[in-house]
Amino acid sequence: MNSKTKESILYIGNLDKENQNFQNKLNQSSSKFVFHYSETLFESFEVIENKPISLVLLDLNLPDSKGFRTLTSFLDKGLNLPVIVLSDTNNEIVGNQSIKAGAQDFLVKGNFDSRTLGRAIWYALQRFNSFSKLQKQVDQLLINEKRYEYGQEMARMGNWELDIVSNEMNWTEEVYRIFGIQPNSFVPSLSEYLNYVHVEDRETVENFFENASKDGQLHHVEHRILIDGHVLKHVAIRCKINFDNSSGKLMLLGVIQDITNNAINKQLIQQQNFTDRTAKVMQQALSDMSFNVRTPLSSIVNFTYLLENTNLSTQQSDFIDKLKVSLDDMSMVLNNLFNFAVLASEDLKVDNEDFKIKDFFKSNEKVSQLHSSGNNVALEFETDVKMPEKISVDAKKLSLVYYNLINYLSKDERGAKKVNVKTQVNSLMGDSGTLSMQFSKDSFRLSGVEIKELLDSEKLLQVYNPNSENQDNSTFNIAVTLKLIKLLSGQLSIENDASSATTFKVDIPVQIVETPSFTESDMPASSLKILLVEDHFLNQIATKKVLKSWSKWVSVDIAENGLIAVEKQREHQYNVIVMDIQMPVMDGIEASKKIREKSSIPIIALTANSSKQEQERCIKVGINQYLSKPFKPQELYEKIMQAMASQPLAQ
Repeated sequence: MNSKTKESILYIGNLDKENQNFQNKLNQSSSKFVFHYSETLFESFEVIENKPISLVLLDLNLPDSKGFRTLTSFLDKGLNLPVIVLSDTNNEIVGNQSIKAGAQDFLVKGNFDSRTLGRAIWYALQRFNSFSKLQKQVDQLLINEKRYEYGQEMARMGNWELDIVSNEMNWTEEVYRIFGIQPNSFVPSLSEYLNYVHVEDRETVENFFENASKDGQLHHVEHRILIDGHVLKHVAIRCKINFDNSSGKLMLLGVIQDITNNAINKQLIQQQNFTDRTAKVMQQALSDMSFNVRTPLSSIVNFTYLLENTNLSTQQSDFIDKLKVSLDDMSMVLNNLFNFAVLASEDLKVDNEDFKIKDFFKSNEKVSQLHSSGNNVALEFETDVKMPEKISVDAKKLSLVYYNLINYLSKDERGAKKVNVKTQVNSLMGDSGTLSMQFSKDSFRLSGVEIKELLDSEKLLQVYNPNSENQDNSTFNIAVTLKLIKLLSGQLSIENDASSATTFKVDIPVQIVETPSFTESDMPASSLKILLVEDHFLNQIATKKVLKSWSKWVSVDIAENGLIAVEKQREHQYNVIVMDIQMPVMDGIEASKKIREKSSIPIIALTANSSKQEQERCIKVGINQYLSKPFKPQELYEKIMQAMASQPLAQ
């Protein structure tokens, strides 16, 4: 046999006189193999690096390693070589351990001849090569499966099967995700599927499955599903009947795809003008978006707070600051979508809420600077230091007014590259006041005709063409701003001063809110047991961590829905309940009603639907405090302290 075709075998062990018999066996096998030698485990790695070794004969007792650990140390190197273990003693336990650990064979030195050794080497090589080929096939199958899963996830499409006799179904993971369910968390059925179908589409879907079970044709239908009673999705399903030879069953084989975005886009494309129908579609879409975004956004805010309070490097702290600005930016962008709803709606309502005015302007300043930097415009802000801590006004609509006016001045090419913004609150009588905002830019001056046109919202809308690629949205946003200011019972004036600068001045009536003197240092001084009622898994984790990071005295139990919360409240002594409003099984409103029948425990509502109507609904059932998502941790702490102000803490 040509030495070039011989397999190279490395023996790791001591070939002294005591091992002469074993050395003879190696020599007798040399016609079939090329042998290399190493006395220590350490030296063997250098040999393997420099020689094309095909298999290793490993003695367990080496100068630098003893016993079974010799094998594990070698395997830990991940060299991907077949190993035959050699031992001086016939220890069945060590032999079994060696095979389980990954060795191809276990030989006792005095119990075999050269022929047996040769066969053991050949069989080990064949097994290893066969296993390697099989492993490559398995790895490729796993890669293909992952690619298939990624493809399904990107396409929002999953596969399903239906046994038409038992009505049992089999779903791929993406089907579970489409329905907002943890993959493989339960065994689905047709009745389970139908439970998610929108009530108006249920009869159509039932007929679809019935007809598809009767012939061999491909069937298709689009319908809506409702998740947790409030998340609406559009899906398309296709299926065809098939006989499964392996099980002898008739099966419906099908696919389901989430086409929600396509459905919404189709609806919007079909509407060319701002008709009443357009207004309803847009308001519903914006309402759905508001809830679906606010819930995960609340988790992001809370996790950002938790991350901010860990040991961070200077660079990481900078990243956190930018992340917080981005979160504010996201909120601002979402709020700006309401510009179109404002234009379309004829019955827009004011939803006043209490908020910290300085935090409000600080947040909007950062977001405005982020946008204005793209226009190479600097912003200069001047906020009255005597501002009250909190005011009550419709914050979302106020944000749009604030942002639209800054955006208008930033985009106009005339004048200096710096926009000046001044804000203050003037107290009137009692708790009434006026929020004044001034927006100006040096050397920027509008003519009397331009001012008159800007203050005529009807004329601005007449010349606005949403289908024009060259349409300037800035004047359209001024029209929206005028409508918002009027809705807020405010006034907009545009004036030229003596320095030839044009100033936009907004005055909006507000209510000044008296706030308790809570500070960031205020925290529980004794045991505070909180029941957190939340169905969203990430919100459970984030809110619990935020609460526990507040004080060592805080302990938190979790209830996944209102029904569990009612039961836990009866069984345990809690000091306060933090209650999500929209949940499956039993929502927060119904749960609060039942708790109020027997307990006066403080309840704080958390909701993604921020509106005055929602707040009044909470107060009506006896909820003490109200907080809309996303909220900052300090806001939640303050709500708890306010709720507990008249309640003694458990000792």
